[in-house]
Amino acid sequence: MDADCLIKLTKSKLKELVCRNFTVVVPQTVKEEVVDNAARHPDSAIIRENLDAGLLSVKKSSYTGQGEDEVFKVFKQGGFDAVCSDDERFLKRLQVFDMPYITPSVFIALLLKKGTLTVKEARKRLEELSPFVSDDEYNAVKLVLENWRVQ
Repeated sequence: MDADCLIKLTKSKLKELVCRNFTVVVPQTVKEEVVDNAARHPDSAIIRENLDAGLLSVKKSSYTGQGEDEVFKVFKQGGFDAVCSDDERFLKRLQVFDMPYITPSVFIALLLKKGTLTVKEARKRLEELSPFVSDDEYNAVKLVLENWRVQ
């Protein structure tokens, strides 16, 4: 997960739910960016607590660069299902390399599919996330929720 996604999930109060239902790993550079170098921000303290509680884990790599570059390198080492980001430029890079990715709002649809959220809860969570995501991302997940049928 990159810093952009982690911060948006934190601000929308979705991070703990996501971390309890998925294995979330951040590269060392992302941890430094959102925790170590941002110690004065309230989100930083929340993320540090999640790290201390084991809800998030840090993956060290031999590569040190910008967060998205390290996310890319760590993912290529293997053992992950997808990259989590909301950075449009980074997502285009992932598409070029045919690497699977998800965006913050997609977690809502995944939690609904898993049965962790009801449609009503998912709609509420999407509204809480909406100030932090693009209209396209919001509308795509809203459409999924509107057409959701329990099997």
